[in-house]
Amino acid sequence: MELYLSPNGRIDQPTYWRAVIILFGISAVLNVISAFVSPFLGFVGILFIWPWIAVHVKRFHDAGKTGWLTVAMVLLAIVVSFVLAAFLPGLFGVDQAALQADMERQIEQAAASGNPAAAMSVAMEASKAAAQAQLIPSLVSSLIVTGVVGAVMGLFKTDPNDNQYGPGPAGASSTFV
Repeated sequence: MELYLSPNGRIDQPTYWRAVIILFGISAVLNVISAFVSPFLGFVGILFIWPWIAVHVKRFHDAGKTGWLTVAMVLLAIVVSFVLAAFLPGLFGVDQAALQADMERQIEQAAASGNPAAAMSVAMEASKAAAQAQLIPSLVSSLIVTGVVGAVMGLFKTDPNDNQYGPGPAGASSTFV
């Protein structure tokens, strides 16, 4: 668990990729569950921000770089996500404007009944329908963002010597748990 919870130390490239695949898998499963059970379950993903950061900081440390470069990776992920969000849903036939308009129409009709519980129920079901429609583009976007960040991280090679963040590969055992 130290791999995911502590930014201290170093991890090699294979350990980094194993950790990224596990974190991506957890994120994808959460995405699917939130689309079919409750969109609010997607907020559980917030708990996984720190493990992503810890893994990337350790990878930078392995290259002898400061972990603060992780901020640049977060910014890269945000930019790539916004670019993909602009056109990826359309490639999968998802009309976000129509989904939003349909959701608003359904909620207005339910609210007009004067029953707040019915309006909330309709809002939840409309949110689930929108999340389900956007599930594939969302997963593809996450996969592309993970690949782009991983490719950039691959440019940073392991420092074969001991550095300020820990021993070199010969003196270090894998911290993968």
